[in-house]
Order: sequence, then structure tokens, then C-alpha cells
Amino acid sequence: MKKPQNHKKKSVPEKQDDFIKMITQLQEEKDMDAIAELFWKIITAYGLKVDELAALNYYTMKQSLEAPVNATLLKDRMKLDVTQLGVDGILQVQRALITIYTEQLAKEQ
Repeated sequence: MKKPQNHKKKSVPEKQDDFIKMITQLQEEKDMDAIAELFWKIITAYGLKVDELAALNYYTMKQSLEAPVNATLLKDRMKLDVTQLGVDGILQVQRALITIYTEQLAKEQ
């Protein structure tokens, strides 16, 4: 006999738990395509225009570079003080990191 379905909506904490589980799974898998698709869904859900997306990308990179672990790594390895970088500097670092990443991907294939 089929069990009756629970039509009760999930509470906010349950929904948050589901979201955290999904994010944790993405982190464990580190599937860049899945992460990119999730970001794209968020971007389109918010209806961001390209200038807003550019600003968001810049903000995300700036925050990432200035995170203590990354800032220390870049200062130690490259003598680069990321807190002193302007927009062009942040974008140049991003360009260099993308180049390194894509070269590594090409070697793996």
C-alpha cells in the first residue's frame, strides 16, 4: 500500500538545510560546470544586466584576492599587495589566474 504523501511545506530552516547540503555536495564534487550553471541560474533569476554582472564579477574577485589566505599567498609568492590594486590591477590578476587555470586544464586532457 502506498504511503500518504506529506503535503506540508518545508520550513525555512529545512529549506536552508537542503540548500547547504546541495552546496556541500557541489564543493565535494567541485564540478566547475555545475557551479557555473548554479551561478548562471542565480544571475538570470535576479535579471542582472551585463554591467551589473561585470560589477559582481569584479567584486567577487576583489573579495577573493583580499581574503587573508589569498592575500598572504600572493604577497609571499609574487610580492603583490592586492589591497593596493585598482580595477585594472584586479582584472590583470584575474586574467593571469584564468590563463594558468586553462593551461592546467589543457595539460590534463
